[in-house]
Amino acid sequence: MKKTLLLLCLLFCLIIPAGAENSLTATLATGTGSPETPPQNASVYISEAQAAVAERNWTSALLLTTRGVTWYPGNADLLCLQGYSYRKMGQYGKSVEVVSRATLLDPKPVRYANRGYGYLALGNYTAALADAETGISLNANYTTNYGVKALALQGMGKNTGALAAIDQALALEPENAHYWHVKGGLLSTSGDCAGARDVLERSLALDPDYNLPYPGFVDARQNLAELNTTCIPAAPQGTKLPSPTKSSSGGIAIIGIIGALFVAGMRK
Repeated sequence: MKKTLLLLCLLFCLIIPAGAENSLTATLATGTGSPETPPQNASVYISEAQAAVAERNWTSALLLTTRGVTWYPGNADLLCLQGYSYRKMGQYGKSVEVVSRATLLDPKPVRYANRGYGYLALGNYTAALADAETGISLNANYTTNYGVKALALQGMGKNTGALAAIDQALALEPENAHYWHVKGGLLSTSGDCAGARDVLERSLALDPDYNLPYPGFVDARQNLAELNTTCIPAAPQGTKLPSPTKSSSGGIAIIGIIGALFVAGMRK
Protein backbone atom coordinates (compact mmCIF):
# COMPACT_ATOMS: atom_id res chain seq x y z
CA MET A 1 0.00 0.00 0.00
CA LYS A 2 2.81 2.38 0.93
CA LYS A 3 4.57 1.61 -2.32
CA THR A 4 1.40 2.39 -4.25
CA LEU A 5 0.97 5.74 -2.50
CA LEU A 6 4.61 6.61 -3.09
CA LEU A 7 4.26 5.80 -6.78
CA LEU A 8 1.15 7.99 -7.06
CA CYS A 9 2.95 10.87 -5.35
CA LEU A 10 5.85 10.60 -7.76
CA LEU A 11 3.52 10.58 -10.74
CA PHE A 12 1.66 13.58 -9.37
CA CYS A 13 4.91 15.53 -8.92
CA LEU A 14 5.97 14.74 -12.47
CA ILE A 15 2.64 15.70 -14.01
CA ILE A 16 2.20 19.06 -12.27
CA PRO A 17 5.39 20.73 -13.61
CA ALA A 18 4.54 19.58 -17.12
CA GLY A 19 1.17 21.28 -16.86
CA ALA A 20 2.67 24.37 -15.25
CA GLU A 21 5.14 24.71 -18.11
CA ASN A 22 2.28 25.40 -20.50
CA SER A 23 0.22 27.48 -18.08
CA LEU A 24 1.53 30.81 -19.40
CA THR A 25 0.61 29.92 -22.97
CA ALA A 26 -2.83 28.77 -21.90
CA THR A 27 -3.42 31.90 -19.83
CA LEU A 28 -2.32 34.19 -22.64
CA ALA A 29 -4.50 32.38 -25.12
CA THR A 30 -7.68 32.30 -23.08
CA GLY A 31 -7.33 34.86 -20.31
CA THR A 32 -9.86 34.55 -17.54
CA GLY A 33 -13.47 33.50 -17.78
CA SER A 34 -15.27 30.41 -18.93
CA PRO A 35 -14.57 28.68 -22.27
CA GLU A 36 -17.94 29.89 -23.53
CA THR A 37 -17.67 33.57 -22.56
CA PRO A 38 -14.87 35.93 -23.65
CA PRO A 39 -13.33 37.68 -20.63
CA GLN A 40 -13.23 41.03 -22.46
CA ASN A 41 -14.67 42.47 -25.64
CA ALA A 42 -12.46 42.98 -28.68
CA SER A 43 -12.11 46.74 -28.22
CA VAL A 44 -10.40 46.23 -24.85
CA TYR A 45 -7.78 43.94 -26.38
CA ILE A 46 -7.26 46.43 -29.21
CA SER A 47 -6.81 49.45 -26.92
CA GLU A 48 -4.44 47.56 -24.61
CA ALA A 49 -2.39 46.32 -27.57
CA GLN A 50 -2.25 49.84 -29.01
CA ALA A 51 -0.97 51.12 -25.66
CA ALA A 52 1.76 48.46 -25.73
CA VAL A 53 2.66 49.47 -29.30
CA ALA A 54 2.93 53.11 -28.23
CA GLU A 55 5.45 52.00 -25.61
CA ARG A 56 7.23 49.81 -28.20
CA ASN A 57 6.59 46.82 -25.99
CA TRP A 58 6.26 44.35 -28.84
CA THR A 59 6.16 41.27 -26.64
CA SER A 60 3.22 42.60 -24.66
CA ALA A 61 1.46 43.73 -27.84
CA LEU A 62 1.87 40.28 -29.35
CA LEU A 63 0.62 38.52 -26.23
CA LEU A 64 -2.43 40.77 -25.96
CA THR A 65 -3.38 40.41 -29.61
CA THR A 66 -2.81 36.65 -29.54
CA ARG A 67 -5.17 36.37 -26.59
CA GLY A 68 -7.70 38.60 -28.33
CA VAL A 69 -7.52 36.70 -31.62
CA THR A 70 -8.25 33.48 -29.72
CA TRP A 71 -11.64 34.90 -28.80
CA TYR A 72 -12.18 37.06 -31.88
CA PRO A 73 -10.47 35.32 -34.83
CA GLY A 74 -12.43 37.37 -37.35
CA ASN A 75 -11.46 40.78 -35.99
CA ALA A 76 -9.33 42.44 -38.67
CA ASP A 77 -7.99 45.15 -36.35
CA LEU A 78 -6.70 42.58 -33.86
CA LEU A 79 -5.12 40.56 -36.65
CA CYS A 80 -3.49 43.65 -38.12
CA LEU A 81 -2.02 44.58 -34.73
CA GLN A 82 -0.84 41.02 -34.22
CA GLY A 83 0.86 40.99 -37.62
CA TYR A 84 2.43 44.37 -36.89
CA SER A 85 3.82 43.01 -33.61
CA TYR A 86 5.23 39.96 -35.39
CA ARG A 87 7.01 42.27 -37.86
CA LYS A 88 8.51 44.38 -35.09
CA MET A 89 9.85 41.20 -33.52
CA GLY A 90 11.47 40.10 -36.78
CA GLN A 91 8.98 37.34 -37.66
CA TYR A 92 8.30 38.64 -41.16
CA GLY A 93 6.76 35.55 -42.71
CA LYS A 94 4.31 35.20 -39.83
CA SER A 95 3.54 38.91 -40.04
CA VAL A 96 2.65 38.70 -43.74
CA GLU A 97 0.51 35.62 -43.11
CA VAL A 98 -1.51 37.23 -40.31
CA VAL A 99 -1.95 40.61 -42.01
CA SER A 100 -3.09 38.81 -45.16
CA ARG A 101 -5.96 37.35 -43.15
CA ALA A 102 -6.85 40.82 -41.89
CA THR A 103 -6.70 42.23 -45.42
CA LEU A 104 -9.07 39.59 -46.75
CA LEU A 105 -11.53 40.38 -43.96
CA ASP A 106 -11.33 44.16 -44.28
CA PRO A 107 -9.12 45.60 -47.04
CA LYS A 108 -7.90 49.02 -45.95
CA PRO A 109 -4.85 51.11 -46.92
CA VAL A 110 -3.29 50.60 -43.49
CA ARG A 111 -3.38 46.83 -43.93
CA TYR A 112 -1.68 46.98 -47.33
CA ALA A 113 1.03 49.24 -45.88
CA ASN A 114 1.46 46.90 -42.90
CA ARG A 115 1.88 43.87 -45.13
CA GLY A 116 3.98 45.88 -47.60
CA TYR A 117 6.62 46.56 -44.96
CA GLY A 118 6.62 42.86 -44.15
CA TYR A 119 7.30 42.09 -47.80
CA LEU A 120 10.08 44.70 -47.84
CA ALA A 121 11.71 43.03 -44.84
CA LEU A 122 11.55 39.72 -46.73
CA GLY A 123 13.09 41.32 -49.83
CA ASN A 124 9.95 40.71 -51.90
CA TYR A 125 9.90 44.11 -53.61
CA THR A 126 7.38 43.14 -56.28
CA ALA A 127 4.76 42.13 -53.70
CA ALA A 128 5.53 45.22 -51.59
CA LEU A 129 5.05 47.48 -54.61
CA ALA A 130 1.75 45.79 -55.48
CA ASP A 131 0.47 46.33 -51.94
CA ALA A 132 1.60 49.96 -51.96
CA GLU A 133 -0.14 50.64 -55.28
CA THR A 134 -3.34 48.99 -54.05
CA GLY A 135 -3.26 51.01 -50.84
CA ILE A 136 -2.72 54.25 -52.75
CA SER A 137 -5.61 53.43 -55.07
CA LEU A 138 -7.87 53.08 -52.02
CA ASN A 139 -6.72 56.32 -50.40
CA ALA A 140 -4.18 58.56 -52.11
CA ASN A 141 -3.80 60.65 -48.94
CA TYR A 142 -2.64 57.77 -46.73
CA THR A 143 1.08 58.48 -46.88
CA THR A 144 2.52 55.23 -45.50
CA ASN A 145 1.97 53.42 -48.78
CA TYR A 146 4.13 55.99 -50.58
CA GLY A 147 6.94 55.11 -48.19
CA VAL A 148 6.48 51.41 -48.99
CA LYS A 149 6.39 52.22 -52.71
CA ALA A 150 9.60 54.25 -52.53
CA LEU A 151 11.50 51.49 -50.72
CA ALA A 152 10.14 48.82 -53.06
CA LEU A 153 11.22 50.78 -56.14
CA GLN A 154 14.62 51.41 -54.56
CA GLY A 155 15.00 47.68 -54.01
CA MET A 156 14.19 47.15 -57.68
CA GLY A 157 16.84 49.68 -58.73
CA LYS A 158 14.30 52.29 -59.87
CA ASN A 159 15.56 55.32 -57.98
CA THR A 160 13.83 57.96 -60.10
CA GLY A 161 10.41 56.49 -59.40
CA ALA A 162 11.36 55.94 -55.76
CA LEU A 163 12.27 59.61 -55.32
CA ALA A 164 8.99 60.65 -56.92
CA ALA A 165 7.07 58.40 -54.51
CA ILE A 166 8.82 59.67 -51.38
CA ASP A 167 8.36 63.26 -52.53
CA GLN A 168 4.61 62.57 -52.73
CA ALA A 169 4.71 61.34 -49.14
CA LEU A 170 6.64 64.42 -48.01
CA ALA A 171 4.24 66.75 -49.83
CA LEU A 172 1.44 65.31 -47.69
CA GLU A 173 3.43 64.89 -44.47
CA PRO A 174 6.53 67.14 -44.48
CA GLU A 175 7.37 66.61 -40.81
CA ASN A 176 7.75 62.83 -41.04
CA ALA A 177 11.26 61.77 -40.01
CA HIS A 178 10.94 58.37 -41.72
CA TYR A 179 10.22 59.87 -45.13
CA TRP A 180 13.22 62.21 -44.94
CA HIS A 181 15.31 59.24 -43.84
CA VAL A 182 14.16 57.23 -46.86
CA LYS A 183 14.87 60.17 -49.16
CA GLY A 184 18.38 60.45 -47.71
CA GLY A 185 19.07 56.86 -48.65
CA LEU A 186 17.75 57.41 -52.15
CA LEU A 187 19.84 60.53 -52.70
CA SER A 188 22.91 58.72 -51.42
CA THR A 189 22.32 55.86 -53.85
CA SER A 190 21.85 58.39 -56.66
CA GLY A 191 25.19 60.04 -55.87
CA ASP A 192 23.77 63.28 -54.45
CA CYS A 193 25.92 63.14 -51.33
CA ALA A 194 25.35 66.74 -50.23
CA GLY A 195 21.59 66.39 -50.66
CA ALA A 196 21.63 63.10 -48.76
CA ARG A 197 23.48 64.72 -45.87
CA ASP A 198 20.98 67.59 -45.70
CA VAL A 199 17.88 65.39 -45.59
CA LEU A 200 19.36 62.86 -43.17
CA GLU A 201 20.19 65.72 -40.82
CA ARG A 202 16.64 66.96 -41.22
CA SER A 203 15.29 63.51 -40.34
CA LEU A 204 17.40 63.44 -37.19
CA ALA A 205 16.31 66.97 -36.26
CA LEU A 206 12.65 65.95 -36.54
CA ASP A 207 12.91 62.69 -34.58
CA PRO A 208 16.26 60.93 -34.05
CA ASP A 209 14.59 57.90 -32.45
CA TYR A 210 11.54 57.37 -34.59
CA ASN A 211 10.04 53.90 -34.76
CA LEU A 212 11.88 52.03 -37.54
CA PRO A 213 9.67 49.77 -39.70
CA TYR A 214 11.46 46.53 -38.83
CA PRO A 215 14.63 45.23 -37.14
CA GLY A 216 17.65 45.58 -39.37
CA PHE A 217 16.39 48.78 -41.01
CA VAL A 218 19.49 50.99 -40.66
CA ASP A 219 18.74 54.19 -38.76
CA ALA A 220 19.47 57.71 -39.98
CA ARG A 221 22.39 58.18 -37.58
CA GLN A 222 24.25 55.24 -39.06
CA ASN A 223 23.39 56.28 -42.62
CA LEU A 224 24.77 59.75 -41.93
CA ALA A 225 27.91 58.43 -40.23
CA GLU A 226 28.65 56.12 -43.17
CA LEU A 227 27.81 58.64 -45.87
CA ASN A 228 31.42 59.53 -46.65
CA THR A 229 32.25 55.91 -47.44
CA THR A 230 28.96 54.74 -48.97
CA CYS A 231 28.04 57.69 -51.20
CA ILE A 232 29.85 57.94 -54.53
CA PRO A 233 29.30 61.40 -56.05
CA ALA A 234 27.64 61.30 -59.44
CA ALA A 235 29.50 62.86 -62.36
CA PRO A 236 28.03 66.25 -63.41
CA GLN A 237 25.61 66.01 -66.30
CA GLY A 238 27.21 66.67 -69.66
CA THR A 239 30.66 65.65 -68.42
CA LYS A 240 32.42 63.36 -70.85
CA LEU A 241 35.46 61.29 -70.20
CA PRO A 242 38.40 62.28 -72.43
CA SER A 243 38.63 60.00 -75.44
CA PRO A 244 42.00 58.47 -76.29
CA THR A 245 43.85 60.54 -78.92
CA LYS A 246 47.09 60.07 -80.75
CA SER A 247 50.01 62.07 -79.47
CA SER A 248 51.02 64.71 -81.99
CA SER A 249 54.66 64.52 -80.91
CA GLY A 250 54.55 60.75 -81.26
CA GLY A 251 53.15 61.10 -84.77
CA ILE A 252 55.90 63.52 -85.76
CA ALA A 253 58.55 61.19 -84.38
CA ILE A 254 57.20 58.26 -86.40
CA ILE A 255 57.13 60.36 -89.57
CA GLY A 256 60.73 61.42 -88.91
CA ILE A 257 61.88 57.81 -88.53
CA ILE A 258 60.14 56.77 -91.74
CA GLY A 259 61.72 59.72 -93.56
CA ALA A 260 65.19 58.85 -92.32
CA LEU A 261 64.84 55.25 -93.43
CA PHE A 262 63.65 56.39 -96.86
CA VAL A 263 66.66 58.69 -97.30
CA ALA A 264 69.06 55.96 -96.19
CA GLY A 265 67.54 53.62 -98.73
CA MET A 266 67.97 56.14 -101.50
CA ARG A 267 71.70 56.43 -100.73
CA LYS A 268 72.32 52.72 -101.17
